[in-house]
Amino acid sequence: MHKILFCLLLWGSFLPNTWADVNITTTIRPLQLIAETIVQDHGTVTAIIAANQSPHHYVMSPSNRLALAEADLLVWIGPTFETYLADFFVPLKDSRKLLTVSEDENLIRHDIVPGQLDAHLWLDSRNAVLIAESISRAASEQDSAHAAVFRENLNRFKASIDSLNIEIEAAVAASPRAGYAVYHNAYQYFEKQFGLEHQFALLRNPEVQPGIREIVAVRRRFAEEKPRCLLLEPDSNPDLVATAVAGQQLTTLTVDLLGHKVSSHQAATQSGYIELMKNVANDFVSCLY
Repeated sequence: MHKILFCLLLWGSFLPNTWADVNITTTIRPLQLIAETIVQDHGTVTAIIAANQSPHHYVMSPSNRLALAEADLLVWIGPTFETYLADFFVPLKDSRKLLTVSEDENLIRHDIVPGQLDAHLWLDSRNAVLIAESISRAASEQDSAHAAVFRENLNRFKASIDSLNIEIEAAVAASPRAGYAVYHNAYQYFEKQFGLEHQFALLRNPEVQPGIREIVAVRRRFAEEKPRCLLLEPDSNPDLVATAVAGQQLTTLTVDLLGHKVSSHQAATQSGYIELMKNVANDFVSCLY
């Protein structure tokens, strides 16, 4: 009897999840916020990397591994972004359990340096729509009973993105467009979508410690171009920033590109991604004045 019950459980584990809400685990919070918009009350969505942690250097804990193993659907950007998680995700590349966002050929793409994809794909809201479409399809495969609900939620998300874009375009158009610099070229998806351009980046590659010549050159650019402000990231090196801007009068703002400041209330009401983008826009507009 026990053997029969075990076989039934094992057989059931390979069937599509048509009787239970879908369980999605993402790597970063922006992907979590987009997925929550799609599944809403018909699933659970978690992110294993906190919004104040760096996806580039993250090491999984035992609880993270358990969450990944128990998930119906895993969502990540790809091996060029969550570098230290690649050993876990890459072996699953042919599994329908894994969704690698950066593989979508329809995405708007920019390089961080020639030949290297800038993986901050979600900072262009048009890419967020494509990511949401992929999650909707993948969630429907795992939970076909709620496929129609996922499609309806997707359509609502698209409408909210249209309104968001109009709002951000108006805010940027009304700003005086003061010059600004960035810690590194991490915001170009947002900038190019809304017609902005920074003067220069403090770092060419944040994964490589700059040499003396590079720091001297950056200090010279600060002195010559006199940007109004410097946009930082949550994991920017404060000592490096202090050295680079020493003696300069400028404002520094930390852009919440990973959604750390998105309230739990907004996430619970499925508008977390909209709040993330509004926060990014507000930081830029504050910098431009």
